[in-house]
Amino acid sequence: MSLLNRVSNLFRRARLAQEIDDELQSHIEMRMSDNLASGMPPDQARRDALLRFGNPTLTKERVAASDAALTLESFWMDLRYAFRRLAKAPGFSITAVLTLALGIGATTAIFSCAYALLLRSLPFRQADRIVTINETHPQVAGGGEVTFPDYTDWRSQQSSFEQMAGYSIVSPETVSLVWDGHAEQVHRVLASSNFFSLLGITPSLGRTFVEQDDTPRANHVAVISAEAWQRYFGADKSIIGRTVDLNDVSYIIVGVLPAGSAYPATGDFWMPLSLMDKESQASRVWHTVNVLGRLKPGVDLGQARADMATISARLSQSYPATNRNVGVLLTPLREQLVGSLRPALLSLMGCVVLVLLIACVNVANLLLVRASAHRRETAVRQALGASRLRLLTQYLAETLLLCLFGGLLGTMFAELILPLLRTAFAHVTGADPSLVQSIRLDLPVLLVALSVCLFTAIFFGLLPMFHSPRRLSEALRSGDRGSSGTQSWRRGALVSAEVAIAIVVLFLGSLLVRSFQKLIQIDPGFRTDHLLSLEITLPQPRYQDQTTATNHFYEALIDKLQRSPGITSVGTTNAVPLNASHSMTRFLIAGAAPLAPGAFPFAQIRFVSPDFFRTMGLGLVQGRTFEQKDIENNASLFVVNQAFDERYLSGRDPLTSSILLGVLSPHPDKVPVIGVVSNARDLGVETDAEPELYLPGFGTHAVILLRTNIDPDSIAGDVRNAVRQLDPNQPIYHVQTIDEVLSDSLARQKVTAVLLGIFALLALTLASIGIYGVIAYSVEQRTREIGVRMAVGANRTNIVLLVLREVTTLTAIGILAGLAGALVCAHFLSTLLYHVSNVDPLSIGASVVTLLIVGMLAAVVPAAQASTINPTEALRSE
Repeated sequence: MSLLNRVSNLFRRARLAQEIDDELQSHIEMRMSDNLASGMPPDQARRDALLRFGNPTLTKERVAASDAALTLESFWMDLRYAFRRLAKAPGFSITAVLTLALGIGATTAIFSCAYALLLRSLPFRQADRIVTINETHPQVAGGGEVTFPDYTDWRSQQSSFEQMAGYSIVSPETVSLVWDGHAEQVHRVLASSNFFSLLGITPSLGRTFVEQDDTPRANHVAVISAEAWQRYFGADKSIIGRTVDLNDVSYIIVGVLPAGSAYPATGDFWMPLSLMDKESQASRVWHTVNVLGRLKPGVDLGQARADMATISARLSQSYPATNRNVGVLLTPLREQLVGSLRPALLSLMGCVVLVLLIACVNVANLLLVRASAHRRETAVRQALGASRLRLLTQYLAETLLLCLFGGLLGTMFAELILPLLRTAFAHVTGADPSLVQSIRLDLPVLLVALSVCLFTAIFFGLLPMFHSPRRLSEALRSGDRGSSGTQSWRRGALVSAEVAIAIVVLFLGSLLVRSFQKLIQIDPGFRTDHLLSLEITLPQPRYQDQTTATNHFYEALIDKLQRSPGITSVGTTNAVPLNASHSMTRFLIAGAAPLAPGAFPFAQIRFVSPDFFRTMGLGLVQGRTFEQKDIENNASLFVVNQAFDERYLSGRDPLTSSILLGVLSPHPDKVPVIGVVSNARDLGVETDAEPELYLPGFGTHAVILLRTNIDPDSIAGDVRNAVRQLDPNQPIYHVQTIDEVLSDSLARQKVTAVLLGIFALLALTLASIGIYGVIAYSVEQRTREIGVRMAVGANRTNIVLLVLREVTTLTAIGILAGLAGALVCAHFLSTLLYHVSNVDPLSIGASVVTLLIVGMLAAVVPAAQASTINPTEALRSE
């Protein structure tokens, strides 16, 4: 039959079926005519024709198998038949669909997150060729910003990159925007002229920077984000060429960036890098520039690392005082944008796949039980001429409906929980907000969900075929229940496999929950309750660091706030607690042995007001803290924390010690230590307290800390009014409680622990359903055996113990098999754990005991039913 005829048959199925019937009848009639011609009686001639021709229905199916139209018609009939069968067994159907929906829904939701954050192409040209380039130092964890001179040296000496661009988010990070009579603090980013061309970004309006913009004495220009364009300017398309005031300086808006791009830095206003202050541009001490590079064609990351290592070694020889032991770290851009979410996402993805496997095993067990119940029906159909292929298509139709319904319900479930996941991941430090907001059910994710449905349908459709009877006489024997040792072993093996997978998820969830419990029990070193923080950045050049005008502003503000009801104390610092200060200094201890150039130690430095320590609740260990006269006299004094005292002043009296600053200059400044305070875990509660230096004073940027005896959120309005009284155009921003800061600092650990805890609970639920289903069916199949046992003297307790022994055996086998896999998986989870071993005995014990209890509880109802069997009725029914 030609392809054209096969296609045309799709549209004339009824006529084609009639033609096949007519042709079959014609063959039978011709055979009858031959028989009559040979002298057979009419009845015998017809019977012989039918016997020689074979089963007409089977013949029709063979013809249909070779014709597209009839194959589709046959499969459509199978689907309708499967739907009717499933409708007649609502308990089985609902259980299977819900089980698959939970597994597929959880997998689809987590894969949506993994795809958006780890797999989907970034919105940049050849994003996989873009890398971040940071400097490393032995005393500083990870990589960090580079100095402006190092950045310019890298650009001139490198040979591995098409382009190298820089950007800066400091000095200051925010500026004051005055627009339409009101002021608001906005985020500013300084970027080199080739920054946007390196990323391959085309503005939605206007242009980005050109080389002339990034030169001294160039006009002040700015490129704004799409969000800022909509929020502050109402998406006005005539914004290009208009002037805005930022920190009392006029800037011309020359472009608007496209929406939704995951930029390496979050900024409302982008300005040329040449606007960085001259001191930072000339200093090899101040690290203020982040660097990106686009690899040349044919150059891989390893070659670029070798090239940059050579340049770093060259700079170390040329500038030993600042560049000795300084290395270079090259990282793909995506890793910077994802931050610390990658290991957490991979762990979640692995666990949710295990949950899906448990769901599949559960449904597989249900299908095996259903196949056993319909064993005689299948045997009858085979006896009537149905081929194994025909039976397979009917099984596939049934499992396809189950999987499609389960997949559809699971996809709806995933769509419901994705907003919750976006909200949770948005609080994780380091994750790019635009990438997090891009988490959605898009086409690749839906294709994966569909693939999972089709794969499980095919797999489940094959299972009953392995269970179908090989010898029809046994299946058709009266009284046979379809039970055999092999079939029972298969169901038991699936239950044990289900338990083995469940204990892996349960153990991993227990580890992360235990880790998170330890984290939240850590004392950060200060009271986080009833403590409000907010930030102020005074506009330059009207205000400068450590000047009379700046001091007067903050002193007047503190005085107003301390007289406000509900506020007990007010302090200022230059960084929000539980966050790095981004201000580090090289130093020496006066009188200590001299060090080699570049070997000077580092410490974080924080500028604070006199009441800072009281407001934070940091205890005074020795000496005194700062007083108002220290601010007024612009005194150079240090208060150090205990970590600094223990590491650098061990064996000395800290109150008679002095610290040398400006150690790279010929005449360092000698600053006395006047006090020692308790430690605060300012780099996060998961890290030990680092050495810190406290100096008295106010900068243009300040974090205001307010200790209250009422709800701290309720005083935000009073603070705004107090600031407005001093300067009507001065905004405040980042208003948050320190409890919220602490919660956000633990967001990744919390999200991971909560999700894995949910997956563990889901795994337990599915495992209990699987155990219940198998044991209940086993009890039903062993009705006669149990009746015989009770007839010869077994009591109800013996029967209950018999059932529970079977459950315990299956569960124990699964636990022993799963523990080995759990310990292997826990090794890959070790980077997410805090002070918890990946072979934590408490987590192992809790997981084992929980699964045993769940297994026993799942078997209680079948065991009770087994104990109530009447032996007389059980034997009579057989």
